[in-house]
Order: sequence, then structure tokens, then C-alpha cells
Amino acid sequence: MHVEATIRKLTKETKRYLEAITNLDRADQRLTTNLSTSELIHINDEFRRIVEVYLTITTQVGKTVQDVNLLSQKTFIEPLKKLRDEFALIAEALAKREEIVNTWRTAHNRLKKLQEKKDKTASHVVKLEREKRAEEAAAQELKSMHSRLLIELPWFLEKRLDYIKPSINALIMIQLDYYGNTMKLFNQLMPLGNYTSDDEDALVNEQFTRIKSLTIVKDH
Repeated sequence: MHVEATIRKLTKETKRYLEAITNLDRADQRLTTNLSTSELIHINDEFRRIVEVYLTITTQVGKTVQDVNLLSQKTFIEPLKKLRDEFALIAEALAKREEIVNTWRTAHNRLKKLQEKKDKTASHVVKLEREKRAEEAAAQELKSMHSRLLIELPWFLEKRLDYIKPSINALIMIQLDYYGNTMKLFNQLMPLGNYTSDDEDALVNEQFTRIKSLTIVKDH
């Protein structure tokens, strides 16, 4: 089923996404820890203040990343896994139906062969009656399975999107909250004030110009 494959891909990519932001957070933690324990922070008070704020921010972001992992697991990965399990149950039901069809077909063919014989002996009549009951039982089981599938399959196919949509919405809201909070926290470190987009561009270009003028990058 195409939906099952899509769900598998969504789950896989979400896990990769969570792994990526977790690795990024670990790198940030290592970076800020190294900065905060280096001798550089003792050279300049303003630099020390920035590093301290930077460390505080990455610590808070780290907690947010933990929340993202937990919430994504509970609202997206686990519900979709349950839905995938339902696909497995459907596959089992369809395989069971094929098994019942084969059982009925075998019983029907045996009964047909016995009915074609002109044997009137008691043993033949007993055998014929036994096969007739077996064929009827198999036919009844097949009919019951068909009725069940005709009710449950359309319902499942109709409701699967209703089941998936809240998980997709939850994942979007989790990401929106994560990126929004992260940007808000980092704005504390480098506040832009009431700058326009042109002001921001000018500020960025100014910073790049200053960086390029540094001795360590002049010859590269």
C-alpha cells in the first residue's frame, strides 16, 4: 500500500531530523563549554558577557531539543507506528482470506467429485454428507470474512487521513515552537532592535567586512 510506504518514509525522516538537531545541539554545547572555559573570556568583560549569555542560551535550547524529541516521539512517531501496525493486521486478514478461499475451493472440488459419482453405497453417502458439511462450513467462514473486510477496509481507508492529520499538525507546531523559541533566545545575544531588513543587511555586510579585514583571514 502506498500510504504504508509513505508513513514508513515519514517516520524514518523524522527520526533523522531529530537525530540531526540533537547532534547540532551537542555541537553547540561543546562549543559554548569550550568558550566559557577558555582564557579568552578573561581578556575582555564584554566578550565574557557574550559568552556567558551564549552558554545560557545553548543550555536553554538544549532543553527545548529534549522537548522536541519527546513530543515528536509521543505525537508523531508512536501514533504512526500504531497505524503501520494496522496495515500489518490488514495484510494478515487478507492472507487469512486467501487461506479460507483455498480451503473452500478444495472442499468444493472434493464435494463436486463425490457428487459426480453414481455410487449409492452407505459409505459413499456418509462421505458425501461429510464433505458437504465441510464445504458449507468453509463457505460460511468465507462469507463471514468477506462481510467483515467489506465493512472494515473502506472504513479504515476513509479514516486513515483523519488519524494522520493531527500527527502532522503536531509535528509542524513542535517545529514552529522550536525554531521560534530558538530565534527568540538568540536575539537576546545579538538583538536587532527596530532595524529594517535593509539595516540588517547593512549590519551583516559590515560584520563580514570586519571579519575579512582580520589578519587570520587576509591571506586566504
